[in-house]
Amino acid sequence: MSTIGFAFRRFWNSEAGPKTVHFWAPTLKWGLVIAGLNDLKRPVEKLSGTQSLSLLATGTIWSRWSFVIRPKNYLLASVNFFLACTASAQVMRMINYRLENGDDWKQACKYLVTSKPSVESKQDQPLIDKQALT
Repeated sequence: MSTIGFAFRRFWNSEAGPKTVHFWAPTLKWGLVIAGLNDLKRPVEKLSGTQSLSLLATGTIWSRWSFVIRPKNYLLASVNFFLACTASAQVMRMINYRLENGDDWKQACKYLVTSKPSVESKQDQPLIDKQALT
């Protein structure tokens, strides 16, 4: 048996190999990371703060848990690490956007949870002053 055949057979029969959920769950979870990377192109106003916070929490918790469970699942750890990274990038984008539009830190953090702006942003203001027209 060749070295490649031996390595493949060892991978195939491992506790976290493709015959188990320990392989397929993290493999399919990469879809969330890809979606998060695609969301980097979306306007900040269209992002969900609660979704980003929950993905950040999930990624952080499961990254740690991947090393506690048996078998240690490095594939699960890696996908959750990158999930936390993409979610934290989205959270920082939302916070920076709110700070640039006049919110303070407390209001920006509240916006993440409620998605309701505390201060009317520049983009939320009408282009024409309606009172000046009357």
